[in-house]
Amino acid sequence: MGHKVLITGVAGFIGSNLLDYLLKETDWIIDGYDNLSTGSIANIQPALSEERFTFVEKDAFEIESLKPYSKIFHLAALPRIQPSFELINDHIKANVLLACHIIELMIKEDHYPRFVYSGSSAIYGTPTQIPTPETERIDCLSPYAFQKYEVERYLELIATRYPIDFITLRYFNPYGPRSFNPANSFNAYSSVVGIFLNRFNEGKPLLVTGDGSQERDFIHVRDLASANYKASIYPKTINTSFNIGFGSTTSILALAQLIGSNYSFIDKREGEADITFADNSKAKAILDWTPTQNLREYILSQLSK
Repeated sequence: MGHKVLITGVAGFIGSNLLDYLLKETDWIIDGYDNLSTGSIANIQPALSEERFTFVEKDAFEIESLKPYSKIFHLAALPRIQPSFELINDHIKANVLLACHIIELMIKEDHYPRFVYSGSSAIYGTPTQIPTPETERIDCLSPYAFQKYEVERYLELIATRYPIDFITLRYFNPYGPRSFNPANSFNAYSSVVGIFLNRFNEGKPLLVTGDGSQERDFIHVRDLASANYKASIYPKTINTSFNIGFGSTTSILALAQLIGSNYSFIDKREGEADITFADNSKAKAILDWTPTQNLREYILSQLSK
């Protein structure tokens, strides 16, 4: 058998898709933690019968030892820009302190698995460089973005004193299966692709924020999963960050029009960027990662169901 690895937030949108990917593409033994606050047991239902997967329905704060693991995929978070302005402490706990708990365990046990951290392109705010490289200045427009960057800085700073082995993946705008959980009270802040498809299926108008001219670099969750895998097997400690985006943009209005003609406009949200557009050349060159999933093809496949 192969490595034993840990996924935090395994029952969430990205975590469950990463689990599926690793079960299919590797022979690794996988432990997955999730407190099901935003994730869903339905997301991992097929995997529960897999011998190589063990689900632990606990908060990742309850992880007591990392000794069994050679790789950790840290996805547990509250990935919500707007609620992070109001539920400040909840978001600090989930987005900062949880990662710090895992880092402290590494130091305490003097055991440093490859730590693949799910970061966010939200840290760039509205960038000055289009497409945006990893060297772009940081300009957090929301508490959520600041929290994701705070963990990046903790990793960098603590790595100056301890042999932490980490890679940060700065996700752009993920979409794909399970991105919309109707049972999640904060589903209005999930992937706009999932929200639009859900409203389309319910016969409701698609709600476009502002004038819809804001552009997004949409990246399919399977491509995120492959990026996590590639980061986890990179043979050297490099302690750096990678943009994980498709490398092209689609406006919110164009996305709505691709899905249907029934849409209307609502007020623009504060704290959200005008454009996200990844320069993903670093990930392609170093991690040998290339996104393969096309947004238009995905949308059309969902509309034909």
